[in-house]
Parts: sequence; C-alpha cells; structure tokens
Amino acid sequence: MPARVVDRMSKPEAPEAPEYPGHELFLPYLVNKATTVLNVRLQKILDLQGLTLTHWRVLAFLSRQDDLTMGELASNTMTEQSTLSRSLRALETQGFVLREASPNDSRAVHVHLLAAGRAAFDDILKSVLGLEAEFTRGIAPADIECARGVLLKIIANG
Repeated sequence: MPARVVDRMSKPEAPEAPEYPGHELFLPYLVNKATTVLNVRLQKILDLQGLTLTHWRVLAFLSRQDDLTMGELASNTMTEQSTLSRSLRALETQGFVLREASPNDSRAVHVHLLAAGRAAFDDILKSVLGLEAEFTRGIAPADIECARGVLLKIIANG
C-alpha cells in the first residue's frame, strides 16, 4: 500500500466573511438603538402612571393570560426573578396584581391581574398604541408586518 502524501502547505479555503457594514448598519446595533429610543418615550408615558417598563410588561402579559407563575412572567418579560419580585411587590401595593401560592406546588407563585391593574393597562394602552403609530408613521402596513415577522424569526433563531 503506497504511503499517503499529505500536503501541509495548502489549507482548505474558509468561506469569505461578509464585510462589516459599520455600526450604523449593523443589525444588532440598530435593534438595540430602536429599542432604546422606543423605551425612552414609553417610559415617559409610564412615568405619568408611576410605572416602570417591567410593570408595563407584567400588566401586558397578564392582560392576555392571567394566572401566570413568576417563572413564566420572568421568562415572558425577560426580567430577572429578583427584579420581577420587586416589581410585583410595587404592583401589589398599588392593587394591580395579587400573588398567590400555588395549591399544587409549594415553590410556585401565581400572579393574577386585578380590576385596578386591568384598568391601568387599558388607560395606558391607547397612549402606547399611539406611540407605536408615531414611530411607524410613513411605513407601509405590509412593511410593518414584514418587520414583525423578521424580528420574530430573529428571536426564534436565538
């Protein structure tokens, strides 16, 4: 059997890396910048109600699906458990939510949206939707839906 000759001089060509477009066009930077700009304006709306972005996220998720566990809320709102716990304490003090121990699992705590929390969410919702409309002014509805789809795919790919 002949000896195998190995060419150590040539390496397989690596695929060429795409050129860096610069921060002004780098997608992660643009998503972060858009989020920051939106959140600054959203926080101004929430300040009028004495709420934070985390409070808003909690109210928003509970308005669609009540009786979530703290773990589910933490995951959905992308909030650390300790931050969420402080936020829930504040919302409970305002009479917006109620935390209850799970009857089936002593480690789980369920969170319920109360009527005052629903009313606060509904009061803020018009302003928040107005903010979304302001930020998407001049963008075709089909392009807005396309952007939503792209962002959902990016999230799913994460």
